[in-house]
Amino acid sequence: MTSICVFCGSQTGSDPAFADAARAATLLLTDNNHRIVYGGGSTGIMGVVADEVLKQDGTIVGVIPEALATIELMHPDVSDMRVVADMHERKSMMHDLADAYLILPGGYGTLEELFEAVCWNQLGFHASPVAILNTNGFYDGLVTLIDRMLQEGFVHSPHRQLIQVLEAPEELTGFLDSISQ
Repeated sequence: MTSICVFCGSQTGSDPAFADAARAATLLLTDNNHRIVYGGGSTGIMGVVADEVLKQDGTIVGVIPEALATIELMHPDVSDMRVVADMHERKSMMHDLADAYLILPGGYGTLEELFEAVCWNQLGFHASPVAILNTNGFYDGLVTLIDRMLQEGFVHSPHRQLIQVLEAPEELTGFLDSISQ
C-alpha cells in the first residue's frame, strides 16, 4: 500500500470548490487503495480529507502535535492517531511514512510543508514525488513565482520538475501511476 502524505489547510477557505476537490482527490486515493497520512485535524480541508477516507472505509494515519491534540482539533474518529511532541516531530514522522506528497489548498503551514518536502527531495534526503492540486487556480501565483525563480537562476531546471502541478483531481491518476513504477 502506497502512503500519500496530504498537506492542506485547517480552514476550508472561501471557495466551496476547495473542499469539493479535496473530497474528489481523497476518493480517488482511497479507490486506488492508498493510505493517507495527514495532520490529524478535524477542521478545514484536513477534516474534509479525514471524513472522506473514513466514509470510504479507507486507511488513514493522523499525526498531530500534543499542543494541538485538544478535543476541538484532533479528529475523534481516526483510529491511527499519532500524538507527537511538536511540529518538528510531526513533520519528521509524516515524511517517514510518505511515499508521495499531495498539496491541497492551505495557508502558511501548508506552504512550509510543501517547500520542506521539495527541498528535502532536491537535497537527496528522499525521492518522493510532490504534486500540487491547483484547484480554481489557487496556486497560480506560487507557480508563477517558482517559474520566475527558475528564470532568474535560483532554481535549476531539473529541480523545477520536483513539483507537479495538477489542475483537477482526475489528473491524480497519472501522478499515482508514476509512484507505482
